[in-house]
Amino acid sequence: MAPALLQLRGVGKSFSGVRVLQGIDLEIRPGEVLGLCGANGAGKSTLIKVLTGYFDHYEGEVEVGGRAVHLHTPALARAAGVDAVYQEVDACIAPGLTVAENLILNRLTSSHYPFLTARRRVLADAAEVAAPVGLRVGLTRQAEDLSLHEKQLLVIARAIAQQVRVLIFDEPSTSLSMRETERLFATIRDLRERGMGIVYVSHRLNEVEELCDRVAVLRNGRLVAQFEEMVSTSAIATAMLGAPPEEEFPEPSTSASAEVAFEVRGLRAGTALRSVDLSVRRGEIFGVTGLVGAGKTELLRAIFGADPKQAGEMRIGGERVEVRRPQDAVRHGIYLVPEERRRHGLFLDFSASRNISSVFLAKFCRFGVIRPRAERRGAQGVIERLSIQGNAEGPVLRLSGGNQQKVVIGKWIIGEPRVLLLDEATQGVDIGTRRQIYQLVREFSSRAAVIFASSDIDEVIGLADRFAVMYEGQVAGVFARGEADRQSVIELASGLRKGTVA
Repeated sequence: MAPALLQLRGVGKSFSGVRVLQGIDLEIRPGEVLGLCGANGAGKSTLIKVLTGYFDHYEGEVEVGGRAVHLHTPALARAAGVDAVYQEVDACIAPGLTVAENLILNRLTSSHYPFLTARRRVLADAAEVAAPVGLRVGLTRQAEDLSLHEKQLLVIARAIAQQVRVLIFDEPSTSLSMRETERLFATIRDLRERGMGIVYVSHRLNEVEELCDRVAVLRNGRLVAQFEEMVSTSAIATAMLGAPPEEEFPEPSTSASAEVAFEVRGLRAGTALRSVDLSVRRGEIFGVTGLVGAGKTELLRAIFGADPKQAGEMRIGGERVEVRRPQDAVRHGIYLVPEERRRHGLFLDFSASRNISSVFLAKFCRFGVIRPRAERRGAQGVIERLSIQGNAEGPVLRLSGGNQQKVVIGKWIIGEPRVLLLDEATQGVDIGTRRQIYQLVREFSSRAAVIFASSDIDEVIGLADRFAVMYEGQVAGVFARGEADRQSVIELASGLRKGTVA
């Protein structure tokens, strides 16, 4: 067996006396993909931050290539050969700079690189960096204008150019289409063939099963299992949760009726939506799926008034409502859980309590002054109901991804939803939190029209009572539960076949 590229011995980390990592012994070998799994709050993000030099102090020892290293800054981690590609890849891109400048950013900021460098040399050096991963985009384009997958390739190319030995992928497929995910997997397999050590962090256990050679599982800050050979997703989930997983999806509705609770007719918005018609029946979860770019996010944003509409009308319980902006939507009881929680769903520097109370703050005011005790009491009810873990009075930024998502959903519980729109509501959360969200969505469907949009086809098929498949800004077909399998939905979402209306 080849010696380890990265060796951890007794690695631990504490915050204010609370241990979040304890005694981690782990190795990453050359030419392998190690899956790193765990529920939200298990310690995965903290471990990644240790390995990438985010903390100036941690317990234990780290060796890279058999040599002891101290990963106390990101620069030291990269110099040792460890880097990461994060789920929020925009954080790794320097805005305002071109693709070429981002590709050789570390050279440009080095004292060894000539300050007054000819543009031709920058482009030539950048082209050399981009080639190994097949990044074929205009080097003079602004980096922020690239697609998510192109940005990932840019970050990977930059890491390879720095002779990185171990590359960590943190939930990299969360916002990718199926085709982009397949291309990402091909890139990772190519890196593995070159002898690089890959750590693949994901809540999507089917991806772990498909891609990884070994799996390590964290629970409550400890390494509780290592599988030297790939095992079933059920075995991984059992190790993550400490018990065999329950049935993933709640039972289908028994109270759904033919009565229409919410409908949209002829909705058009920009170039993304081309005359959408749909109706949600009382008591059902209505799913919307499609490939990335099909228009599902734009549909929900247009309904909520976040994007301007060119045409169309909406009715709640048969009564026409006019929504021109989000304030109108909230007034009519139309609530949105957005796709990008950190950009559009949270005030990151505010506490969980303040985020939960923020939309309906007037409920906790008297004569225009916030009553802190009433605000905390209202938020605490939501926190307990959703089992939100962590410091509710500290910045929500410090909560795990799953707990942040619960906060985004929880702030609408204080209101009285008539239409609840959820866009990628389980994105980046673990199997246990997903089950909680599914159950909560089922409860909401008994008193509100629920539209659950997701690019995860299996999720929509398993959860929704009926669902629409979108293709190029239109509804390509509507199916009742059990009427369509995964393959037929993929073909419809890809424009390879036509659907039916249920």
